[in-house]
Amino acid sequence: MRPLRLPAALLSLALLGACSSYQVTYDYDVTASYGRYRTFDYYTSKKGTGGTTNLMDKRVRAAVEKELQAKGFAMETKADPDFLVTYYPIVQERRYRTTTHVGWGWGYRPVYGHIGTSTSQVHHYKEGSIVIEIVDFKSNQMIWQGAAAGALTGLDNPEDADEVVPRAVRDILAKFPPK
Repeated sequence: MRPLRLPAALLSLALLGACSSYQVTYDYDVTASYGRYRTFDYYTSKKGTGGTTNLMDKRVRAAVEKELQAKGFAMETKADPDFLVTYYPIVQERRYRTTTHVGWGWGYRPVYGHIGTSTSQVHHYKEGSIVIEIVDFKSNQMIWQGAAAGALTGLDNPEDADEVVPRAVRDILAKFPPK
């Protein structure tokens, strides 16, 4: 009979869970008039930085544009837009500990004995999230914010990222504009 490797099984389940799901949260200004918003641009382009800095930024930007345009918003780069969009992928180093206890005992009340040992391991992984913020152009106040915590966790190759990022952005922007 093969021994069960409990720490490896727990590690596999934890990573599988991390790869397959993310948690979407959002918050918004209840006093904003969302019905008047028709056009958007990116906050970075108004600050003069222009383009994106890496491949994940490009994926997120393309997904944000696609979702906003599908909702009827038009990209406005020549005149002043109604709102500005900023987004950023966040990747943080995370860790968790597993402990394995091995031992055996003997005896009966009132005499009992036990011999054993424990080993602990610290496992490191990167947790990635996508944050999208929407700012009213005229007031320069944030009116909406959404995030998909864990959406970028466990993306091992570009194909995974190309599949997960658009789905996460769609899920984030599902609540924009608020009803």
